[in-house]
Amino acid sequence: MAKNKEKKELQQTAEEEIEQAAEAEKETETEEIDVQKLLSQAEAQRDEYLDALLRERASFENFKRRNESAVSKARIDAKLDTAAGFLPVLDNLERALTAATEDSPLKEGIEKVYKQLITLFSEMGVEEIPAEGEQFDPNLHNAVMQVEPEGEEQSGTIKTVLQKGYRTKDQVLRHSLVMVVK
Repeated sequence: MAKNKEKKELQQTAEEEIEQAAEAEKETETEEIDVQKLLSQAEAQRDEYLDALLRERASFENFKRRNESAVSKARIDAKLDTAAGFLPVLDNLERALTAATEDSPLKEGIEKVYKQLITLFSEMGVEEIPAEGEQFDPNLHNAVMQVEPEGEEQSGTIKTVLQKGYRTKDQVLRHSLVMVVK
C-alpha cells in the first residue's frame, strides 16, 4: 500500500505541477496579450503626437510666412504714405522755382532741394505719371475740365496738366489733375 500511496502522491504532485504550469502558461499568454495591447496603444498615441507635431510645425511655418509678408507690406505702405505726404512739398518747390527770378541764389537753393527730393522719390520707386499729350486714362488721371480741340488735337488727349500725379509700379499715389480735349 505504501507504494500505491506513493504513486498517488507522485501522481497528485505531477497533476498539481501540470496544473500550475498550465496556469503559468495562461498567465504568460495573458501578459503577452496585455503587453501587445499596451504596445499598440503606445504606438497609436505616438503616431497621434507625431501627427500633431507635424501639423503644428506646418502651421508655425505658415504663420512665419504670413507675418514676414505682412511686415514687408507694412514697410512698403509706410514708405508710400511718407512719399505721398511729401507730394505737396514737391508741388510748392515747383511753384517756387516758377516764381523765382532767373539769377536768384534762392532759385539755386530751391533747385538743389527739388533735385534731392526727386532723387529720393526715384530711389523709393516713385515716378511722375506721364500726362500732357497722352491719352486720358481714368486709372492715372483725374479730368477736371474739358476743352474744345484746337487744330488736329484728338478727343480724349490731355491738353494741360494742372497738378502732377505720381505712382509706383504697383500703386497710384496721386492722380494727375488734367484738362482733356473733348
